[in-house]
Amino acid sequence: MLGYRTAIAALALGSALLASTAMAADAKHEEGTLPSGFPYQISMPGNWNGIVISDLDAVTNLKDPIPVDLLAKGYAYIGTGRHPERMTKHDPLTELDAQAAVIDLFAQKFGKAKHVIQYGCSGGGYVTLAMAEKHPDKINGAVAFNARGTGGMAVANTWLDLPFALKALLAPGSDLMVAPVPNSALPAAYDAWKAVMDKAQATPEGRARIALAVAVSQWPTWGSIEDTPAKPASDDLAALEKAMVKSASDGLANSVKRRQLYDNPAGLASWNSGIDYKAFYEKGADAQQKKIIAELYEKAGLGGKDAIEKDLDQIDAQPRIEGSRDGVNYWLKPGRLIGGDIKVPLLHIHGLGDALLPPHLSEGYAVAVKKEGHEDLYRRAFLQASGHCKTEVSEAEAAIQAMVDRLDTGKWGDTSADALNAMAKKAGTQMPRYVTYTFETPFNRAFYADSKHPF
Repeated sequence: MLGYRTAIAALALGSALLASTAMAADAKHEEGTLPSGFPYQISMPGNWNGIVISDLDAVTNLKDPIPVDLLAKGYAYIGTGRHPERMTKHDPLTELDAQAAVIDLFAQKFGKAKHVIQYGCSGGGYVTLAMAEKHPDKINGAVAFNARGTGGMAVANTWLDLPFALKALLAPGSDLMVAPVPNSALPAAYDAWKAVMDKAQATPEGRARIALAVAVSQWPTWGSIEDTPAKPASDDLAALEKAMVKSASDGLANSVKRRQLYDNPAGLASWNSGIDYKAFYEKGADAQQKKIIAELYEKAGLGGKDAIEKDLDQIDAQPRIEGSRDGVNYWLKPGRLIGGDIKVPLLHIHGLGDALLPPHLSEGYAVAVKKEGHEDLYRRAFLQASGHCKTEVSEAEAAIQAMVDRLDTGKWGDTSADALNAMAKKAGTQMPRYVTYTFETPFNRAFYADSKHPF
């Protein structure tokens, strides 16, 4: 795929730019395909406020509520769609180049913006973190939701831990596929998993062990992907048990069906050789999860602490996965692996009930930023929200407004949960869900440039 400079040169000649009908009477909209194969779009409102929002998913999301509202309020909204070959040739470096190319194209057509803010969720959130590190000359600030932390390595390893622990506890010695799970093995590989999970969910012993796998893997107690179940009360053991089974089920389906995203470019991109899962539980599971699991084990008649330790030993006793040299090294390249060396202000937000990208991933990135000495540029926030990228319009606009204030004044204002909720209430009618939150434990699968790996 071509870099952004080549893309701009081609677009300047008009070889890839397509004009379309305006989105509205006073708005300009252009779309096309970059030479690298990325679709892109530029939407310029008639009442432009001088601020550009750049998004990896701007093509796909253009008609969604958040961009529609941003355009109505005078923000230009630009960016790309995901590359059509992303599931087999995923490369964040090309995604960064594509964002830079569209930002440059916008500047050529409309002049210099007051502020360019990189924005995105999930993969777009990762691109936002990476743009703050790798392309600070193209943007002034960054707002990332539900990002995948330091990169593909941390996610691939996290997506390995959950099915590995579940297999060890529910079906040791079976032929359930953990990693790799090639596309050719689907959907049969997941169907086999679903049968095992359905059987386990039908018994209190099975549900207790599913909850243990959730804690070992640092999945949220209350987690989902597509839907948004209500948060269980902290004293309702049955509801908490149900929530942890839901978190595991959604996380497992994703880990089995979508890990090819990380393995396809160069090979198996995760490993657990040398991992001590008992230590992961002791150091990484929070106190509430441990309390829930102790109660579930007792309720199921499995026993107390000794039974939990026996099951943790069962996980540690399983044959390990080493990954592949090419697969691991692919994700170690700077840009595919980021390290917290941000050079523009960054507001980093994560939903606490995300079962696709568990919120502990954000803790790994926060540590990276601190190591690099950039805490002055960095702020974090959390949403009491289940599901993946289920951000409300008002919540997104509060985050963007906080960033605009930071860029206008040169210093951070109040980015506490109360302050963000107050801004969100002014921006929309939904009840905002920002909450104060601090992780009790480190992210077990945090991965940095100097982290140990098998190759």
